Amino acid sequence: MKPHASLVTLLVSALLFTTAAQADIISATMKFTDAHELLAHADRARDEGAKEEALALYKRSLNTYTELATQDPDFQPEMVEFRMEYCDGQIAAMLAAYYPSTNATPMTVVSAPSVVDEALALDAPTAQADDRRIEELLIGARSKLEQGEAEAARDLLLKGFEVDPDNVALRLLAGLAQCQARKFGDAIYLLGELANEQPSNAAVHVSLAAACFGSGDSGRAQMELETAVRLEPDMADAHYNLAQLLLTTPTPDLDAVDRHYRRARHLGTPPDLRVESALKESGPGTANQ
Repeated sequence: MKPHASLVTLLVSALLFTTAAQADIISATMKFTDAHELLAHADRARDEGAKEEALALYKRSLNTYTELATQDPDFQPEMVEFRMEYCDGQIAAMLAAYYPSTNATPMTVVSAPSVVDEALALDAPTAQADDRRIEELLIGARSKLEQGEAEAARDLLLKGFEVDPDNVALRLLAGLAQCQARKFGDAIYLLGELANEQPSNAAVHVSLAAACFGSGDSGRAQMELETAVRLEPDMADAHYNLAQLLLTTPTPDLDAVDRHYRRARHLGTPPDLRVESALKESGPGTANQ
C-alpha cells in the first residue's frame, strides 16, 4: 500500500503544479488579449478623430501591458515591450498636440484646404518611408531564416515591429522564426492570434500547422493544412506539407497522400523521395506522374 500511496501523492503533486502553471499562462494570456483589444480600440478611436477617448484607451492599454511585464516577465517579452513603446509614442504625440511648445510662433489663420494639403504632404513621405523600411526588413529576415539564422531574423523583425507592431507579414515571419528556433509554444501563440484576426489567410494556417506539428499536435496541424487547402486550392506548400503530414499518421490514408503530393508536384514543388518511396511500396505507382 505504501508504494501505491506514494505514487498517488506524486501524481497529485504533479497535477497541482501543472494546474498552477496553466493558471499563470491563462492569466497572462487574458491580460495580453485585454491589452491588445484596448490598443485596437485606441487606434480606431484615433483614426475616427475621437482624440480624448483614444488617449484614455492608450493609457489603459499601456497600464495593462506594464502590469503584464511586471507580473509575467517571461510572457512574450519582446511583443509586450514593443507594444508598450507604441502606446508611449501615441500618448506622447497626442499630448504634444494638446500642449504645443510655448516657443511656437503665434497662431495664424489658414484656409481648410491648406491644412489638408500640408497634412497630406507631410504624412505621405513618412508612410512611404515606413513601407520601404518594413519591406527591407522583411527581405533581410527571410534571407536570415533561409540561412538558418533565426536569432538574426528575429532581431530584424523586432526592428520592424517598432515601425508597425500589427503588420501581418512581420507577425507571420516572426512566428516562422520562432518555429525555426524550436520555440513552438511562442509560435503557436503568435500565429494563433494572427489566424483569429486573418481567418481567410491560407499562409497563416500553413505556418500555424508547422508550429502545431513541431509541438506534437499533429491533429491540429492537419486541420490547419486542410483549412489552407480549402482557402487556396492551388497553394503548393499546403498540399506538399499535408501529404508529408498524412504519411506520419499511424494508419496513413495513402490515397490522400498520393492526391496531395501529385497536386503539389503539379504546382511546382520539388520531389520528396521519402513520400515517393512510401507510395511506390503501397502500389499506387502514380507519385512521379
